[in-house]
Amino acid sequence: MPRAAPLHLACALLLVACAGTGPGDEGERIPDQTTKREERTEPRPPPSPPRNEKTVRFGTVDSVRQVTLPGRDSGAGALVGAVVGGIGGAEAGKGRGSAVGAVIGTVAGSLAGSAIEDHLTRREALEIIVELDNSGELRAVTQEPGTQAFQRGERVRLVTGGGITRVEKLVKD
Repeated sequence: MPRAAPLHLACALLLVACAGTGPGDEGERIPDQTTKREERTEPRPPPSPPRNEKTVRFGTVDSVRQVTLPGRDSGAGALVGAVVGGIGGAEAGKGRGSAVGAVIGTVAGSLAGSAIEDHLTRREALEIIVELDNSGELRAVTQEPGTQAFQRGERVRLVTGGGITRVEKLVKD
C-alpha cells in the first residue's frame, strides 16, 4: 500500500491539472451566441450517385449448362453447431467423461454445422459460354438464372462493370 501512494498522488494531480470548467476560465471572453444571426439557406440536394462506365461486348451463346454455386461460409453454422454439440456432449458424459464429451461434441457439432450451412446456402446458376464477335474468344460467365433462358446460337451481350460480368439477351426490334 505505501508504494502505491505516490502513484495515486501523481494521478490525482494530473487529473486536477487537466480539469477545467470550459470557456470563461482565466478571464476568457465567451463569444456572444445571441448576436449572431443565423443564415438560412435552402437545403442542397444530395449528390447524385457515381455512375461507373461499363464495357459492353457482343457475341453468340456457344453453350449453357446448369451448375451449383457453393454455399456461404459465414461461420454461423459452425458456431451454432459447436455450441449445441458441446452442450450435448457434456450432457452425455458423466464426471470426467463430461469434459471429454464436451470437447468431442464441440468439434463434431462445428463440422456438422458448417456442412449444414454450406448445404442450405447453395444455389443454382447457369454457366453461359459466349463466343465474342470481335476476337472469337470464348468467355464463361456464371450467373444466377433470371427470367431469360439462353439457347445455343443466340445473340447476347456481355456487360462488365465493377468486376462483375453478366450476360443479357439482345432484344430484337
